[in-house]
Amino acid sequence: MNLKGFRLNFFNKIVFLLNFLLLLIAYSVYLNRFFAPSVLPYFNFISIGYSIVFVLVIFFFIYWLFVSWRHAIVIFILSLGVLNIFSLSYPIGFFKNKSTEKPDLSVLSFNAHFLKDDGTDALILENKTDVMLFQEAYESNFRHIKEDLKNYYSEHYNLIAFYSKYPIIETKQINFPEDSNRGIAAYIDIDTGKDTIRIINVYFEPMKIDKGLVKSTIEADNKDEVEVKTKKIENKLVAGMIRHEKQLKDIIPYIRNTKHPVILGSDLNSTPASYEYQQFNRYLIDSYLEVGSGNATTFHGFKFPIRIDYLFHSEDITPIDGHIIRKKFSDHYPVFVNYKLP
Repeated sequence: MNLKGFRLNFFNKIVFLLNFLLLLIAYSVYLNRFFAPSVLPYFNFISIGYSIVFVLVIFFFIYWLFVSWRHAIVIFILSLGVLNIFSLSYPIGFFKNKSTEKPDLSVLSFNAHFLKDDGTDALILENKTDVMLFQEAYESNFRHIKEDLKNYYSEHYNLIAFYSKYPIIETKQINFPEDSNRGIAAYIDIDTGKDTIRIINVYFEPMKIDKGLVKSTIEADNKDEVEVKTKKIENKLVAGMIRHEKQLKDIIPYIRNTKHPVILGSDLNSTPASYEYQQFNRYLIDSYLEVGSGNATTFHGFKFPIRIDYLFHSEDITPIDGHIIRKKFSDHYPVFVNYKLP
């Protein structure tokens, strides 16, 4: 075999090494399935900025296209797993086997940002579904549209709300005994007439890292100030991830131990590369990945959009179609999916 075409000069050897190290960092997010934040939080750190990692991977691939097509092929093959993670936020539609069955349950999950943005209430009323799950939505936020939702059964638990066209036969808040923060979860069991479906609503609180803190860290004048602010960000991230981990342990039994099919809507405040997402994905299926296509990102509050809002379903439920409602009346977009029930 002639390996002459694979020889690199010293500079490109360094570039190849940096590329390889970047891929190792990118692939480390797969370990989030096995290592909890309380054990190793740093893999979960990478999941937060995975879009940046992906852009860097693409940059290196383009570089090799100009320098060496042989190395470009090698890097492309080595990067396929990175593309897989990226596809969790930008799913490729033509790989999906969409059902042709007629749906019998429509579900909407939406962080409504307390309905304080003009037009949010109209968005909800224009996109009413059989079941609607809201996060960041106090009961008082719905008073002015209560008449328009009078045909719904409803339950409110502080920051989260359920609205269902079907009777709610059981409901319960999922308590987080070790926590007193803003994260919250609850479920309702609804009677659809032919089966009982468990609907779970989850809101994991944000990491409380505001844009001002990030900006001040970037613009800090000296090394000591950068270290102090970076450490502050790190501590907030670790604390938030460990809270999520504990809350997951409280939620999972309500998925595993029920005899009913499950649909879970959520603002996880975590990306698809995260520990949180991977744990839910052990027991439930990501509905949008099954039937949605194109851009799946849901949060547009930062300069680059990320995916942190989801609908999941148990394997005995069939998703038919789904989409993201891209109208900016909150800092989140609603997630919509139609389902065929067992």
